[in-house]
Amino acid sequence: MDPLFPGDPRDIGPYRLVGRLGEGGMGQVFLGWSPGGRKVAVKVIRPEHAGDVEFRVRFGREVEAARRVGGFHTAQVVDADPQADPPWLVTAFVEGPSLLELVRGGGPLGVDAVRVLGAGLAEGLSAVHGCGLVHRDLKPGNVIMSADGPRIIDFGIARDAHASTLTAAGVVMGTFSFMSPEQVRAEVAGPGSDVFSLGCVLAYAATGRGPFDAGTIPAIVHRVLYEPPRLDGITGDLQLTITACLAKNPADRPTVPDLLTQLTTPGAGPKTDPAAIVAAAAAPVLPPRPDPVPPAGPLATKHTEPPTMDLAGERQPTKLEPSPSGLSRRALLLGAGAVTGAAVAVAVPVAIFWPRSNASGGSSGPIAVVAMTFSADGKTLIAVGGDGADSVWRCDVTTGRGSVTRLGTTGNVLAVALGPDGKSLARSEGNTIQYWNVATGSSVTLKGHTAGVRDVSFNRGGTVLASVGNDKTVRIWNLTSGDTTAFFRNKDTDALSALAFSPDGTLLAVGSSDGNNVRLLDAKSAHLKATLKEFNYVRTVEFSPDGGTLAIGGSGTRLWNLDPGSHTTSFGDQADTGVNAVFSPDGRTLASGGFKDLQGGAADSTGVRIWDVASSRLIRSLSPAAPPLAFSPDGRTLATGGDKVRLWNVTTGALIRTL
Repeated sequence: MDPLFPGDPRDIGPYRLVGRLGEGGMGQVFLGWSPGGRKVAVKVIRPEHAGDVEFRVRFGREVEAARRVGGFHTAQVVDADPQADPPWLVTAFVEGPSLLELVRGGGPLGVDAVRVLGAGLAEGLSAVHGCGLVHRDLKPGNVIMSADGPRIIDFGIARDAHASTLTAAGVVMGTFSFMSPEQVRAEVAGPGSDVFSLGCVLAYAATGRGPFDAGTIPAIVHRVLYEPPRLDGITGDLQLTITACLAKNPADRPTVPDLLTQLTTPGAGPKTDPAAIVAAAAAPVLPPRPDPVPPAGPLATKHTEPPTMDLAGERQPTKLEPSPSGLSRRALLLGAGAVTGAAVAVAVPVAIFWPRSNASGGSSGPIAVVAMTFSADGKTLIAVGGDGADSVWRCDVTTGRGSVTRLGTTGNVLAVALGPDGKSLARSEGNTIQYWNVATGSSVTLKGHTAGVRDVSFNRGGTVLASVGNDKTVRIWNLTSGDTTAFFRNKDTDALSALAFSPDGTLLAVGSSDGNNVRLLDAKSAHLKATLKEFNYVRTVEFSPDGGTLAIGGSGTRLWNLDPGSHTTSFGDQADTGVNAVFSPDGRTLASGGFKDLQGGAADSTGVRIWDVASSRLIRSLSPAAPPLAFSPDGRTLATGGDKVRLWNVTTGALIRTL
């Protein structure tokens, strides 16, 4: 248990709160005392969700579901007020660590202990399913190991077994490592889905890891849908029982009563042929194969429409249509992503894929990219562009030839960031964030903001994503679980606009577009640590490679030395707006570029300047050139955007190549 944070409530209804037990995407859970002196668990919906109709519906469902479930292996509802502001739910407090905490602290359980755990959880699921419900979020963190047996908690996404989904297609609820294939694909999840999750939980208890664990959500999704479970170290009947639970097809999984028998009767493993059990768990979940994709034509006045991708990453049929309109200048200001990348398609000139329509509907040349970076070896440039940022381009910087992955989009894209491995991409679409596996085209949706997402940023390891929205909130996401791990709400009137992680991942810089300041947050807790004021329109923020300096672009460029009491340094024309600034890999130089006018029409670039950081001296100017900007890993080459992507020699200022 953690102590209460300064902004946490001290009382909810008649219950006094004394500590934090945990949090999830829907709310926070506190330890409290009832008026009669009993310990209780109090779940409170986050303030930013309390006014959201969908979350109100989900919370009301949780209350009704939890009240209907009995049995020895679930936490009982004590009190609730779904109409309160914010709504809350109180359950009996179950003493004991979660299965997650127990395994992390003491290691995997023995075979007999896993059998006892499985039998208890199966009995709990029997009680849930007996009420016509499906839990839909069974995971180690939702299993409390009490003295009298395991208890299933958190019915936040429990629902009627035959109800249709409340969420839009492609939006999934739950924790990805323990979700069934049907949940991942946003299909109706019945009791068999809980059986699949139970198999994942038992595998975790026996090995200390999930059977589909991976470093990112797209990788986890791919393993759940396409790969057999990883059950190294589990043998005998227990291995067969867990494997049977993890069949890709729900019809091939055992029922809960069958599981109870298998787990409580020695030698009573699955009756199905072991080879068939293994095959059912290994068979990939594949959608019907679409018609072949038409090849891209050579005409610059036409383009291949981006193939839409389902969650499994299978391409859908495409068609040829007139060129899309160019990106807005708001998109031109998006900063560069992190390192390396991957893409799939035939090698074609980029102009074929990213034409921009003129008034007569013809092509006026390739549009500017919205984010780009070099691969780790400096031989490849990875860029994101196209109408709605729907294309990822991977180009050989020597030959200028490249390949394109098309992602599809709603068109309402305001922010894009490339992951550090180049295989992932985060892109805002309205209030949500699409997190993509670039190579396969599979994606998942992160929900939480109640107004448009304005910027997204990866940490250096690519395991954490931060986002800022027009709801004046910052969210920090764990990309392995898909959960919000920290949350910051701006209580002032200024709108938040830009994000960047420090190189060591401990700090998060948050810029304000109209509040004349930049905030530094603790990247783990999102607590405010410091504020730099007296800015006018902050568009981009970026840390130096050593983490000691912050470059702030907006109206001109300013450097903030983060040592206590240190000063700031201004670069360039402060009348420039929408400035994008990036450090060279050694931190000795800074490249900046911006625009004079952001009001409609074509962007008026002011060119790109390269500065000496130590002396604040202008080294040289590059023109024609515009953001986004990206240094090569050796710092010798700078890639710039604008009407074309150009590569420049940083030392001489000479144009190396136009891509």
